Amino acid sequence: MREKSEVGFGMQRYLGINGYKMIFLFALSWFVLGILPTPVGAHTTAAGYSDITVESKAMEYHLSFPEKDLIKILPVDQDGDGKLSDEELSNSTDEIASVVDDNLIVTGDGKLATGIVKGAQHEKRASLDMIGLDVTYSFPASIGTFLVQYNFFWYSGIDANHSNYATIDVGGQTIQQVLGSQNSIIQIHGPSAAIAADQGNANTNASSSWAETLGTYTWMGMKHIWSGIDHMLFVFGLLLVSYRNPRNIIALISAFTVGHCITLVLSSLEIAYLSPKIVEPLIALSILYIAVENIWRKQESKRVFVTLLFGLVHGFGFAEVLRGTLSGNMALPLFSFNLGVEIGQLAVVAVCIPLLKFATSRIPSKIHWTHFASGLIGCFGLFWFIERIVMP
Repeated sequence: MREKSEVGFGMQRYLGINGYKMIFLFALSWFVLGILPTPVGAHTTAAGYSDITVESKAMEYHLSFPEKDLIKILPVDQDGDGKLSDEELSNSTDEIASVVDDNLIVTGDGKLATGIVKGAQHEKRASLDMIGLDVTYSFPASIGTFLVQYNFFWYSGIDANHSNYATIDVGGQTIQQVLGSQNSIIQIHGPSAAIAADQGNANTNASSSWAETLGTYTWMGMKHIWSGIDHMLFVFGLLLVSYRNPRNIIALISAFTVGHCITLVLSSLEIAYLSPKIVEPLIALSILYIAVENIWRKQESKRVFVTLLFGLVHGFGFAEVLRGTLSGNMALPLFSFNLGVEIGQLAVVAVCIPLLKFATSRIPSKIHWTHFASGLIGCFGLFWFIERIVMP
């Protein structure tokens, strides 16, 4: 009886001490999350789209913006409902022309062209409500080199992180380019210049364009996973109890990779779609689940299956960056972005495993530090889950 009593007292004492530590970790993480900008870790991003068709004496430019973002630079929402009606669009022709003229500069062989706004209409792109603007730039003679300078949002200081995904069609050849505050100018050779170029230069330009697209989208994929702290915490949670077993690490990371590759491809090509309002809370829930499972471990085979399912969810989060950007030659951008995500993920694994091994070598074995680390991760997941459910 005494032995049982001592065991019970020891267990009660253990739970009591660690309970206080768990409460402390919960409070600390809640405080840290509270002072960070919100929403933290969300993957929805405001982006514009440019579909550019280049002719010998003209350029047809189709601009697409999320409706809620265009209102920020086009203050014609007269009833203040956060939407632009057809009537408000039709009554704001001059304002639209002025905004385009201020933020989109097009020259041909050094000569400035004036854009003629031919229309503004509601459209769907990437399953979002958007406003499409059709603009024509005309020149009196054939142009050898067009220059486009895109200044929307970041030039006025409204959104320094705004991106624009440009698809350029020149004589049947499609070029992809991502515009940002540090890369706001596109140089395009007109059809006449392409015909006049010799075959060697044409091959060089094609190779350069291929390499530029590969590098741009690969780096975009790497930055996306590194800036997504929720993705990294999910991977870290997987490694917490598996980092000593290479076979388990390979199985879990492979399951996560297969899952998010499937939905990344399907969602980016707009074959399958899951609203960010559903995806973002589910990503947070996946972190909370892994944290809880780390404390009450289950069979590894079941964890691999669960990781595969959550990988499918995370893939929809990855794809939000690419939705609506892929048209024409989509294989290379999609492959490159996915490659960047995988490189970024492997980099996280390569950094975390040595750190975990170093930490365990310095912490006494009696301390269940993996439980505390998992509890902290779980607090983040719980906070994000509540935030993403409550936030509109």
